[in-house]
Amino acid sequence: MKLARFFAIITAILPLALAACTNAQKEADLECFKGEMYSHWQEYDKAIGAYKNAIAAKPDYALAYYSIGQAYMGKNMMDSVIPSLEKAVEIDPKYLDALLALGFAYSRKGDYDKGIETYQKAIDVKPDSALGYNNLGVAYHAGGKYDKAIESYNKALKLNPNFVEAWYNIGNSYAKKESWNDAIQAFTKATQLKSDYSAAYFDMAYCYNKMGAGVDAANNLGLYYFFNNSYNQAIEQFTAAVKAKPDYAVGYNNLGFVYDKLGKTAEALDNFKIAARLGYEPAQRVLLNNKISWTDSGNTEKSKK
Repeated sequence: MKLARFFAIITAILPLALAACTNAQKEADLECFKGEMYSHWQEYDKAIGAYKNAIAAKPDYALAYYSIGQAYMGKNMMDSVIPSLEKAVEIDPKYLDALLALGFAYSRKGDYDKGIETYQKAIDVKPDSALGYNNLGVAYHAGGKYDKAIESYNKALKLNPNFVEAWYNIGNSYAKKESWNDAIQAFTKATQLKSDYSAAYFDMAYCYNKMGAGVDAANNLGLYYFFNNSYNQAIEQFTAAVKAKPDYAVGYNNLGFVYDKLGKTAEALDNFKIAARLGYEPAQRVLLNNKISWTDSGNTEKSKK
């Protein structure tokens, strides 16, 4: 009788315990959802409050610790970011997003060795993570280990050849090593994938300048200004390029685009025509599409190879 009575008591309590657990999870999920909404609106104090409520409801909730760490990051409270993310990783050592965020937080604080160590853990969790290798490269670069950074970026690019930021980042590491041609090739690839990548044009201009290629430096600096909507400065740089090299078709073509952007049609056409007469096919296509001749005869020619 005593055993039967004991069993009856246990079976009576167990459903209540399960219900309490389920309700705690629901409350934690709700508070995390609220925190996510507040974070989206950049109301970080309210988000932090919601995430704290989630943690109170479920103290071993890795998502809540990760999320509150992100909210602290939004407020630039690095001393609170790292402990929160460390707790998330302690609860779930294979929490990839938390590992990546923690690596970033360590690196941002200047603790590059811990950043590198944490990114390595993230890669151990997901060996095909291009983002993990890219971020590892950033940490190596920040710590002055440029060869290691380049190695990491190359691994990222092998996994994702269209990873724009990795191309830009590897360009910066090559530039630090004064490998100007390699840097320019990387920055060029970044701009091919993202045509308005103004930072890549600026850094490319720096590399060309270091190589003594003033015309290309001016042209890329002009593109930097153009994609930052500083059109007068862009015109100044493109004009300097074509003055230094009168047969620089790319410079005339770029002047055409700036003047067109400013609504100065006559000046735009003049420069497109010069570029077209120099054999620059993109300028020829612009004129052909608008049925405009670039020859003195007034007859529209087809693009010349």
